[in-house]
Amino acid sequence: MKNLQQIRSDFEQILSEVLKISGISVDSAIQISSAILQEFGKYNRCPGGIADDSSDSEEMPATFNQKKAMRNLKIDFPEAISKVEAGKMIESAVSKFSNNGRGRAFPARSPPQK
Repeated sequence: MKNLQQIRSDFEQILSEVLKISGISVDSAIQISSAILQEFGKYNRCPGGIADDSSDSEEMPATFNQKKAMRNLKIDFPEAISKVEAGKMIESAVSKFSNNGRGRAFPARSPPQK
């Protein structure tokens, strides 16, 4: 189990990357970073990975925060995506970022348009 310092460090690292997304507000970046950190927590609490509390969970629609995080991560997804599928897609994108600092879950910033 992570202590508060480790969680804070993880959050600050995620937040710094989310803030690099062009045109994102600080409030949105904080919400997205929180959602990503929550997904990590769910993943790490489950012995097999992504949380699956019941057989119905695969049919439950993705949450607003999951969809918002996927849009900001530039992940293409169907509007009727399930919570489990969304969690897996977010985890996949974030794992690229958290691979010891190698790789990025977030797309490179586009140059400003004139």
